[in-house]
Amino acid sequence: MIKSYFGENLKNLRKYHKITLEDLADAINVSKSAISDYENEKFSPSLNICRKIADYFKTSIDILEFSEILEKSELNKPILNNLESLPKQISEAKEYAEVLEKQKNELLLELRLQKQKVESLNLQMRLQEQLKASKLSEIELLKSQITLLQEKITLIQN
Repeated sequence: MIKSYFGENLKNLRKYHKITLEDLADAINVSKSAISDYENEKFSPSLNICRKIADYFKTSIDILEFSEILEKSELNKPILNNLESLPKQISEAKEYAEVLEKQKNELLLELRLQKQKVESLNLQMRLQEQLKASKLSEIELLKSQITLLQEKITLIQN
């Protein structure tokens, strides 16, 4: 699964622009604790709130979700990433997610096929056990018939 940067980006952008929790909460009409919960990834905002946050910071939901917006400068100060490269990163992340989803589906199909093979082998084993039991019964019947025939021969000879 692709890492979500939403909470981290929200906190970093808010601090980068020197916006308080209260200011952002008032601007998008949610509580201060809700903003804190989004930043700390305790809860995820609704799509509507995501749009408001993206609009507030003049970016897109995709960039907030899938890209690291801030990086450290040589002086270890936060600076905005090159936002022009972010759509490419998002596109690559989405392609990777699609590949992973395809691989997951292939593995699920392989798992179903393996389960069917196991069921088939179990059925074959049960059939073999039934055949074995049938043959043992047949042998016992033949032994009984042999015993009867031997007794008949003994009677005839006497």
